[in-house]
Amino acid sequence: MFRKSFTLTNGSGELIRGDLRYSEGTKNAPVIIICHGFKGFKDWGFFPLVSENLAHDGYVTIIFNFSRNGIGSDFQNFTELDKFEQNTFSHELADLKCIVDAVEQGEIGKGIIDSEKIGLLGHSRGGGVALLYASKDERIQSLVTWSAIAKVDRYNEEEKKRWKKEGFIEVENKRTKQIFKIGKTFLEDITKNSKKLDIRDAASELDIPTLIIHGEQDEAVPVDEAKRIYEKLNTYSKALEIIEDATHTYGMSHPVEGISRQYEIVFDLTESWFDNHLNIWPE
Repeated sequence: MFRKSFTLTNGSGELIRGDLRYSEGTKNAPVIIICHGFKGFKDWGFFPLVSENLAHDGYVTIIFNFSRNGIGSDFQNFTELDKFEQNTFSHELADLKCIVDAVEQGEIGKGIIDSEKIGLLGHSRGGGVALLYASKDERIQSLVTWSAIAKVDRYNEEEKKRWKKEGFIEVENKRTKQIFKIGKTFLEDITKNSKKLDIRDAASELDIPTLIIHGEQDEAVPVDEAKRIYEKLNTYSKALEIIEDATHTYGMSHPVEGISRQYEIVFDLTESWFDNHLNIWPE
């Protein structure tokens, strides 16, 4: 197994750090770009595992940190909370475009990746970002979401009122016990760009094979959000898989302490989907 780290610079002059994984002898293989979610990062829990497992089975995989996810240069700790505070959905969409552009232009994986076979896999907020992006970029050929959000506006009017007054709201990272600020730019983004960031509308515009996976017992994103996304899909090939007794992270944690049965089910569904819809062109 080969792992190559890369760094890209986005349009704002910020760094996007990621890892490319592939097996020995890989040439012109499909690539799967994996998007982490809110308070997530490329090296959290199952992301390296998913990346390695898919690469072992013949894919090229990319995991990366969104430029404003708050993780610093040690790739493990939230030391860039000023960037986290300024993050937005629109900024993450621009970061994802930077990755896809680099793949197409051969800046990442030249000779290893078939740039006409690009798949997206996103978890939680990353699932929503991946769906929004895939609906607008014809280079994306297949999509899988895990625990994806169905809406970007997840805040009540009292929270928004306080947000506007103070310029930020605070959220806790339950794992690290850190308090993060979300700046007013985030609120402005989801308000001014509400149409562009409408995940269910984007789902109705998708014309690529799309698999929606969600845990029945998801404590962070209600399973009904998966159903609402699925109902909007008009693509020629779609599926919804609700994993019995599964939580938001399918029984996995950070650091990884073992492989859960729910994760194994989700991974197998994901790999089979890409095998059928990315590795083989539809007729």
